[in-house]
Amino acid sequence: MNSVASRPVDWTRLFLLPFLGLTLYRMSAEVFHQVEESLDEEEKEMLLFLCRDVAANVVPRNVRDLLDILRESGKLSSVSLAELLYRVRRFDLLKKILKMDRQAVETLLLRHPHLISDYRVLMLEIGEGLDKSDVSSLIFLMRDYMGRGKIAKDKSFLDLVIELEKLNLVAPDQLDLLEKCLKNIHRIDLKTKIQKYKQSAQRAETNYVNALQASLPNLSLKDTSYNLRVSLERICGIPA
Repeated sequence: MNSVASRPVDWTRLFLLPFLGLTLYRMSAEVFHQVEESLDEEEKEMLLFLCRDVAANVVPRNVRDLLDILRESGKLSSVSLAELLYRVRRFDLLKKILKMDRQAVETLLLRHPHLISDYRVLMLEIGEGLDKSDVSSLIFLMRDYMGRGKIAKDKSFLDLVIELEKLNLVAPDQLDLLEKCLKNIHRIDLKTKIQKYKQSAQRAETNYVNALQASLPNLSLKDTSYNLRVSLERICGIPA
C-alpha cells in the first residue's frame, strides 16, 4: 500500500494556494483605504490610467472608487490587486497586504489572464522612461495634431496619452504618431519598445488566425471578411 508520504507533491499548487485562497472579505474597504493612503499622487495617476479600459463605463474619482468599481464588477481579486501593485512597483505593499513578493506575482501573471492590457503597460513603461524635457518636447510636437492649448505644458506623459486617445490619435493599434515623435526627440530606445509591441501583437493575431483555420480546416484565408462571417455563423450561430 502506498503511504500518503509517498504520493508526489504538487509544489505549484502548494505555492499558489496561499495567494489564490485570499477570500473576498480581504478585499474590504479597509484594504482599499490602506492602498490609497500608501500611494503618492503619481502612483495614483498611474493606477487610474492603467484601468481606463477596465472601468470604461465609469470614471472613478480616485483610487478608492476604482477599486470599489472593480470589486462590484467582479474584476478585483487577490491576483488582479497584486497585478496593480506590481505595475506601479509597490512591492512593499505586495508584501504587507497580500503577503507576496515580486517573484510570486510574476509567476501568477504567467498563469492567469491579465487585468491590464499590454498597451496600457507599454504606455506606462514609456512614461517611466521619459524625463520632463522629453515630455515637454512631445507636447510641443503634438500641437500640430492637437491644436494649441489642448494640454498644459506641465502635464505628464500619461495626461498627453489620454488627450491623444480622446482625439483618436493614439490607440492600441494606432501608435505610428507616437513612434514618429519619439524618433524626433531621439528616444530610439522607446521607439523600439513600440516596435516590439507591434511585432508581439502581430504574432498573437497570426496565431489566432492559424488556430481558427485549424479548427475550421475547409476555410480559405483569401477572403478574411467572408471567413469571419462563416466562423461566427458556425461557432456562435450568428447569421452572416
